[in-house]
Amino acid sequence: MNGTFRSFFMALFTVTYAPKNCTEIVGQEKAVTALKMFVQQYRQQKQKAALLHGPIGTGKTSAVYAVAQELHADVFELNSSDLRNAEALSSFLNAVLGQQSLFMRPKIILIDEVDNISGVQDRGGIPALLSAIEKSVFPVVLTANDLYEQKLKPLRKSCLAIEFPKLPYPAILQHLQRIAQLEKLSYEEKALSALARQADGDLRSALLDLQTGGVSGKITFDAVSTLADRKRTQTILATLKTIFKSSSAETALSALDDVAVDLDEIFLWLDANVSKEYLSPHALAKAYEALSRADIFRGRIRKQQHWRFLVYVNNLLTAGISLAKDEKNPAFVPYQPTMRLLQIWQANQKQAKKKAIAEKLTTKLHASKKQILQQMPYLQQILKAAAPEVVVKEFLLNEEEVGWIKS
Repeated sequence: MNGTFRSFFMALFTVTYAPKNCTEIVGQEKAVTALKMFVQQYRQQKQKAALLHGPIGTGKTSAVYAVAQELHADVFELNSSDLRNAEALSSFLNAVLGQQSLFMRPKIILIDEVDNISGVQDRGGIPALLSAIEKSVFPVVLTANDLYEQKLKPLRKSCLAIEFPKLPYPAILQHLQRIAQLEKLSYEEKALSALARQADGDLRSALLDLQTGGVSGKITFDAVSTLADRKRTQTILATLKTIFKSSSAETALSALDDVAVDLDEIFLWLDANVSKEYLSPHALAKAYEALSRADIFRGRIRKQQHWRFLVYVNNLLTAGISLAKDEKNPAFVPYQPTMRLLQIWQANQKQAKKKAIAEKLTTKLHASKKQILQQMPYLQQILKAAAPEVVVKEFLLNEEEVGWIKS
């Protein structure tokens, strides 16, 4: 077992190369400066909490720990997905807010992924959080992916919003090159470029891909391309699971939000798998009705360029298909990629060969390409009767084209 392979299991790159100070945060100088200033001047700040917002993997949580390291502060972290109701949230926050750090060090309260706190009013997650923030004598830092999610509206008014934008491709590429050199990984330049681009601003994802691709000690473009295809398929499968298995329209509606897959392909995946998931004829009929209505709106977008219909397409493909079921199918359903794309490709290949042959026949037969394509079934029968070498010599066809005619 070589050193590179062994190190993969010892520690993730995201842990090994986690920023130790603010200067090591990649591409977020403005945001980190604002965060550090908020913590240092907390008692003079009008807002009692900072809300770091931006896509996954842009350094929000890492920045909090880096600032704490520089200011010699302790971080008390709460992942809000673990505490989604008012009672649990209040209990944790009151304990932490009233507890002094060891050795009398400063303290930062970090509540990660605040988007996951329940937005349902009777559970009181957000109100409980706001109440606790008002009482805090320590700086409170929240993180969220989408600042403008409806349930975060009360927090937007009470918090200092600090944006962590999507990281630019050059910054990710430069960081990957540095890590690869530190790990003594050999790599193809275009392989790292591909990793940086397909990360789409997510540095964490890029580092994990770098480590996965570098298990053998060398990162090649072919391996990176395979990784991208696999990740894309996994993303589609997760999207299908959300649509087919969710029990609420709200959950299903967001299924396509972060899927970087062509809409036409989503239609094909849904079409190929809905009959595997929905076993009731009534549910299946409703699901296909939603799919067909979405296709009608898609056609109007193409023909009339009425892009406002895109919201109807999204609603029908997600909530429409999700709510078609009478009850959730408890069984595990292995979703399969549609074969229609392969069939379309095969048909296109066949047509391409047919058109190439027609092009060569035009000169000898003194007819247009369109006429020859129309008469191809008859011409094929005539050419089949001739010796292959005669067909090759007379019409300048290659062996593949002769094989197509003879097939």
